[in-house]
Amino acid sequence: MRAMGPGAPHVSGFDTPEMNRPKCQQELELARAAKARMQELLETSGVKVWDSGEIDTPRYKRPLVWVELPDGRTAGEILIAEGHARIWTPGYKADWCD
Repeated sequence: MRAMGPGAPHVSGFDTPEMNRPKCQQELELARAAKARMQELLETSGVKVWDSGEIDTPRYKRPLVWVELPDGRTAGEILIAEGHARIWTPGYKADWCD
């Protein structure tokens, strides 16, 4: 599964640093922190996962889902607010090595 922010599939979402093939050590460290925080969010009592009915790409075929916390915020919103992720829109190019 690939979690989305509060946006619509293929229109908006969130991006986290890459653990596989990071471009620098900083990106790898940020990715590890983002992964740990997402794990905490997924373990929250009352968390819900909603399937959008879409897949991310034909290559990976992961279902696009919303991870909703009991307070109504998505995991993506929280990760963005805490600096673990950035807003994604079509054409976005990530650079976590600045």
